[in-house]
Amino acid sequence: MPNILSIETSSASCSVCIKTDHLETQLYENNAPNTHGEIIFEFIKTALQESEISKEDLDYIVFGSGPGSFTGLRVGCSVVQGLGYGLKVPIIPISSLRIAAQQAIEKLNSKNIVVINDAHMEELYVGEYKCSKNIAVNLKPDYSIHRVEINELVNSFPEDFTFIGNAMHFIEKDLQKKIIYDFTPKANFSFNIADDLILNQKFVPAEQVTINYLSGESQWKRA
Repeated sequence: MPNILSIETSSASCSVCIKTDHLETQLYENNAPNTHGEIIFEFIKTALQESEISKEDLDYIVFGSGPGSFTGLRVGCSVVQGLGYGLKVPIIPISSLRIAAQQAIEKLNSKNIVVINDAHMEELYVGEYKCSKNIAVNLKPDYSIHRVEINELVNSFPEDFTFIGNAMHFIEKDLQKKIIYDFTPKANFSFNIADDLILNQKFVPAEQVTINYLSGESQWKRA
């Protein structure tokens, strides 16, 4: 089993975790916004110490590539590019919405998940996922909507869908009965997805890492 460092900085939460063939470290996390750049290297150092490996022993680095906080994603991208380039380690970019959906699968045993996060500027990020072999798989590409569309969107899904994300307070009260609040992507929920991507050789060199944002035209665009 490879040694994998996972970093997630797309929200107000900054988190780091390492998985090796003999353990998964605790989740090192700070929920204070605008402090990611100050704490992330200390988290990485502490996780390496707990896992009893050096950074040179890393085989892959997982990166929550957005959509999300512009500043947070810039911090995460800079870190993985620097480490990946210096160590010649491949990078595994994963949608931050997908990581959140994976959390619902592993913690809630959810089968169908919709992630809705506040993109600010009256827009929301949306990811629709299903559980396939215990891994979050896109039902369609992640997209964005205007905030006023959220009630219509939520009402359009069957009752067996779980809704998570930080935009739930925008939903009408009578629709909130099927909502799970305050799930943000955490680094430790990327490992099952990463294992599948490694198996299918879906990783990139550090110099090809980019941050992904969703445009108003409901499509991916690169920063």
